[in-house]
Order: sequence, then C-alpha cells, then structure tokens
Amino acid sequence: MRFATLLLFTLPALAVLTSTAGAEPYWISYDGNDFPENEGWTREYGDENGHGQGGAVRSIEDGALVLDGLRHVAIYDAYTMSRPIDPAPDELFIMRWRLRVDEVSAREDPAVVAFSDDSWGVGFQFSESYVESTFEDAVTAAFEAGVFHLFELRSYDMRQYELLIDGEVALVGPFFDTITASEVGWGDAVTGSASLSRWDYFEFGVVPEPCSAATLSVAGAVALFLRRRAF
Repeated sequence: MRFATLLLFTLPALAVLTSTAGAEPYWISYDGNDFPENEGWTREYGDENGHGQGGAVRSIEDGALVLDGLRHVAIYDAYTMSRPIDPAPDELFIMRWRLRVDEVSAREDPAVVAFSDDSWGVGFQFSESYVESTFEDAVTAAFEAGVFHLFELRSYDMRQYELLIDGEVALVGPFFDTITASEVGWGDAVTGSASLSRWDYFEFGVVPEPCSAATLSVAGAVALFLRRRAF
C-alpha cells in the first residue's frame, strides 16, 4: 500500500459529508464524450509546478477520454464526485468503468476509489496488465495488456467488495477505515509514476438487489484463492 502517493486520498479539497442510512436508488454515468468537469465532476490536477498546474494532456478519441501524463511522474489528473453513495438494505452499490492502460512508467498510476458515507474506503491502481488493491498489501489480479477491460465493483454494505474483470470475479476483500466520506474518484491519480490511459466510461450508483449481504460474506471466505500475489 502506498497511501501517501495517491492524490485522490490526500488532496485537501476532498469533502466529508454527513453519514446517511442509505441513499435512494440512483445512477450517474460519464460516457467519455466530453471532459468530465463539464458533466458534474470535480477535476483535481497538477504537475511538478504544483496543484492546479499543467495536468495531463487530454483529448477525446473514439468516445474515450485520453489522459496522457507521460511527460513527468508528478503529473496527476483525476475526477471526483461527492454525494451520499451508500446502499440501503436489499440494495447494491455498483461502480463500473471501461479502461485501457497503454503505458505506465514505474508501477501503477491510473486509479479508482470509493469512500462510503461512514468513511470506509476501497481503491484500485492499475498497470498495463494488472490491478492492485490500494489498501491491501500486494493484492493483485492480472488481465490482458493492450485492450480495454470492463471493471465492476460491487458492495452490499460498504465493508466488503467484489471486483469483477470482464464479468469474472477477480478480487474479494474488505473496505478500510479512512478519513474521506461519500465520494468516488478516478483518473491519473498517483505521483511517482507516469501513465497513458483511456477511459471509455465511468459510472456508479445504487440499484435494488434482492440478494443479501451474506453473498459477500461467503465470498470473503474464499478470498485468499481469488487474490493474485505474483507482482
């Protein structure tokens, strides 16, 4: 875990909202056809000259947001949204994104995070060919390099998660106690590594779900077999 290097966790502008018992079902989508700040997201960016300076070279290509931060390892360009996000009983929190990581200079750079209304957090950082759980030590899952992949986070209680890659469960694990609440974030978010990534879309919400939280409790019992520790 490299908590101090992930800008989405450390920028002072992050909001902390009052805990709620569970949000009404909702769905928020970004489709990659415009810059995220034009669709309600807060842009957090900077480079070696400081916060609010430079950021990634950005473009929209074939319906995807391209973030090119290869010029310098200090570049970050990430997008956050603060709102109550937790599911109520018999509801499911889902966060879904389609991503291709073309190049990373060091280890991981693009990242995705979610923070519950009670300040429990989960995060993932990406290389060209694997994803690592930010708050867990060396918990990774591999995927094919050079192509887009569909990632999906699911949680009934914002304490345990499942991460699916292209429809298959790849990681199962816990949320961790943090200081940030009621927020999601994604983008080029890690300092000390440079990257080129393409985001086809990013969406999240709470949907009705008849299954109980016991599903994830059972999955947690076999989490050791789902975790990849080869990297």
